[in-house]
Amino acid sequence: MRRDYWREMNPMRETINSFFDDLLTRRLPAISGWGEWKPSIDLLDNGAEYVIMADLPGYTPENVKITVQENTIQLSGKVQEEKDTTEGDFQVKERSFGTFSRSIPLPTQIKPEEATAKFKNGVLEITLPKVDVPTGRILDIETG
Repeated sequence: MRRDYWREMNPMRETINSFFDDLLTRRLPAISGWGEWKPSIDLLDNGAEYVIMADLPGYTPENVKITVQENTIQLSGKVQEEKDTTEGDFQVKERSFGTFSRSIPLPTQIKPEEATAKFKNGVLEITLPKVDVPTGRILDIETG
C-alpha cells in the first residue's frame, strides 16, 4: 500500500495555520507596531464625499478619537480589559484589549470642518465632504 504523505502532514499544516492565525489576530507586544490590531475599514467614494466605515467591536464613541486633516484621517482608541470575577481557568482567551491607531490616507483633499461621524452597533461611519476642485474654462481667443 502506498503512503499518503499529504495526509500525514495534515496535522502539522493545521498546527502551522493555527500558529499564524494566533500570531495575526491576537494582540502581541508591539515591536515597532508589528502585531498591533487595526480596525478593518471600507473607504467609499460617493463623488462629492468619502465615507469611511470602520469595524470597532467592543468600543464606544467615548473611547474612540478621530483626527481629520485635509488628506488624512487618524483613528485611535482604547478598550480596557474587563475585571473578570468568574472562577476557573480560561480554556480559550482570544479577545484583545488595549489601544490602536490607524492612519487612513485619502486620494484627494477634504473639508475637515464639514466632516461628521456616527457610531452604531460597533461600526463607525465617517462622512468627509471633498474640496471643490475648479473645473477650469475654455478661453476664447481674440483676434486683432
